[in-house]
Amino acid sequence: MKKTWLIVSLVNFLIASLMGLLLRGAFVWEIEWLDYRNMLHGHSHVALLGWLYLGIFIMLHAKLLPKEKAAKPIYTWLFWLTQLTVIGMAIAFPIQGYAAFSIFFSTLHIVLSYVFAVRVWKDHSRKDYRSSLLLKTAILFLFISTVGVFVVAYIMASKNGANVIYQIAIQFYLHFQFNGWLLFALLALLFNRFGTILKISNKAFNQFYWLFLLGNILSYALVLYWGYRWEFSYYVNAIAVVLQLLAVLALLKSFGGSWIQLKNSLSAVQKLLLKLLIAVFLTRTLFQFTLVVPEMAEMAVLLRLFIIGFIHLNMLGFFTAYLWLEYLSNENNKTYTLHKPAVNLLLIGFLSTEFIMFLQGFYYWQELGKLPFFHEGLFYASILLPIAILLFLLPFRYMNKIKT
Repeated sequence: MKKTWLIVSLVNFLIASLMGLLLRGAFVWEIEWLDYRNMLHGHSHVALLGWLYLGIFIMLHAKLLPKEKAAKPIYTWLFWLTQLTVIGMAIAFPIQGYAAFSIFFSTLHIVLSYVFAVRVWKDHSRKDYRSSLLLKTAILFLFISTVGVFVVAYIMASKNGANVIYQIAIQFYLHFQFNGWLLFALLALLFNRFGTILKISNKAFNQFYWLFLLGNILSYALVLYWGYRWEFSYYVNAIAVVLQLLAVLALLKSFGGSWIQLKNSLSAVQKLLLKLLIAVFLTRTLFQFTLVVPEMAEMAVLLRLFIIGFIHLNMLGFFTAYLWLEYLSNENNKTYTLHKPAVNLLLIGFLSTEFIMFLQGFYYWQELGKLPFFHEGLFYASILLPIAILLFLLPFRYMNKIKT
């Protein structure tokens, strides 16, 4: 892994967290100069495309490409050009929202992601067919997800942004980014690193893969249920979440007694991040399974706080936990004294904000009104996140080399 790339991705994460903090502060104090909607676009684009996308970019480049292929200059060019688009979006979206410059940079990011995806497809190591299959599936989802972006662009050009299809298209993009591209890329990386330790049989893997793939595709029906209230889409989503649960159970069943060996391969801080990753993965699976209950499905699509909470559950508790775990792959006690408090603060900030959001969502669902000091509590809990990122980032300045 290249030290400069890690630092750049973490700086993007820090910027996204500060934007998010500002957005939560806008509910506590009046910030006259702030255009909330435009800043929200900036926050979401930098978090998704500047932190998660580039984080996965770095890990795929370091872990799934043979060294001679990873050394190709095109990957360096792609990284820095992609970072240029992130800087452009971080500036353009808060100032103008969706307009000429922000659309230019976001479109360029998509084009660069296509180039990266094609190169990785051709260059990645095929020694382990499981991680290779998961990676190729992730890449296909990356292409599929961007269909939603082009539909959004068409709707905006036709000046019909209030249309339900507009929201459906946005959710199409987000669904197949989070539950397709990012999720399957992360699984490819996890199988690449831990597959030999866990000793999952090919039969168990195939059961998991096909059940999980079909479940994630069909779960998009929940969005259609929200948009059109089609009864059949509710039943399709119910089937999808059952398939996802069966997939996770098939995977857990195959682990057997490998947990001790897995934990022994990690440092204390990495173990904490792994526990967070696994806990969130199981939580999101169980939460999705509850959507077979009609009242829960209704709640999940109508209450914005549940939707935001679920997105942050994935971004902070799942994807970020994995990336930080890998970023600490050559941790030592002398150099990384700040990483343990950084991870602890991330965990406290993450759990606190999630608890507040889901509790307030529950209050709205039960028509109990607003929690006392809801916005204030959410803002002050959110302060921990940029502090955690900064503490995590600082030690990388003093590292001479980062292992791959």
